[in-house]
Amino acid sequence: MKNFRLDLIREAIKLLLDNPHLSNREVARQIGTSEPSIRYWKKHPIWEQERQKLINDHAEAMGLNDRQQRAEYKENLEKQRQHLEILMEQIYANSMRAINLSNKVYANCLLMDDPFKACSMAIKAGAHIQAKVAMQGVTAYIAIMNHLYQFHVLIEYFENLEDGE
Repeated sequence: MKNFRLDLIREAIKLLLDNPHLSNREVARQIGTSEPSIRYWKKHPIWEQERQKLINDHAEAMGLNDRQQRAEYKENLEKQRQHLEILMEQIYANSMRAINLSNKVYANCLLMDDPFKACSMAIKAGAHIQAKVAMQGVTAYIAIMNHLYQFHVLIEYFENLEDGE
């Protein structure tokens, strides 16, 4: 079996736990290894074992060793997750509204014969502003998805602890 660099594996896992949106290539770049190494590590049980150890260490550092403390923390996480899901739905709806508005304006502009008038109309209608709002919404949506993933990891950890007891 190939020798594993546990220090690099742990570093990669920490990066991904804190930044689940990072690609394997970006993780490899940040820790100074190759992208195929990251893929290789993820396929082996050592990855999940080390990931679980890091999550356990984090929970221990937070003082969540008592069953009641863990239950309260998990309940709090569930409430935060629900609030984030509501926020995510609202951001999604607003982003879709902005996309639809800008698309309608741009579609009308495409039908015009004079490109200068079409551009002027798009600017006056604020299509570029609506497109920017939509992009900001997508960025916020992705950030919320990352937070929800973090909540999922923690909630799963607490459920695994309960199952083990």
